[in-house]
Amino acid sequence: MSGQRTVKRITPAWTYKPGPDVSDTPPPGLVRAQALARQAAAVGLAALDVGMTEEHIDLVVSEFLAENGVEHVWTITNVGLGENTKICFPTKGPGQQKAAERDVLMLDVHPITPDGHWADCTRCRVLGDWPEAQKALADLEAIHAKTLAFCKPGMPAQDLFGFCHDLLKADGFVLLDLLGNIGHSLTAGAAYLHNFIDAGNSTPMWGAWAVEPFAEREGIAVKVEDLVWFGRESCVVL
Repeated sequence: MSGQRTVKRITPAWTYKPGPDVSDTPPPGLVRAQALARQAAAVGLAALDVGMTEEHIDLVVSEFLAENGVEHVWTITNVGLGENTKICFPTKGPGQQKAAERDVLMLDVHPITPDGHWADCTRCRVLGDWPEAQKALADLEAIHAKTLAFCKPGMPAQDLFGFCHDLLKADGFVLLDLLGNIGHSLTAGAAYLHNFIDAGNSTPMWGAWAVEPFAEREGIAVKVEDLVWFGRESCVVL
């Protein structure tokens, strides 16, 4: 370093405190990736019509992602119609199930953006005149909103699970997730590194986590999912 040149020292934007050095705000690339995931889910839901197959919806989502520079997903796009809304798992891909006049579409998308960020978003849409399904979806969305509001930096994953699960049971829902959780950790390049949001995971929640209650009431399955950034001082819903 030349003695004739003044160099500005680069320092953290925050003061040190014990605990993980995690940004209070999510990385801009992750914010963009999750916005794209939400848009892809919205496009898939909007395309739904009576007689359309799960595979058709998958292609609609794939076309949208490709048009927006996405070449890869980190797990399959889950598309569920009819009884298939009750299963959301990486081994259950879209098939030939067709949308009935009264149906629920469950759509879970997982894009990887060109800059390497992983995203995760689930949305549902009720097709036709089905008040019970509309009520189930609205009630689950309300529980999801309360769960997101309950998020606190560094909280144990099992505490968030317990809060959400109690709300689900009180409203007559039965958890459908095959592994008994309401979400998982997510990083650029990896999911599940810090395991799941379930009754047995005491891991402190820092960084990005997917919160995704998936439940059934009176035979109607619904699911909703968003990413939450657990920062040093606050939580941000992406």
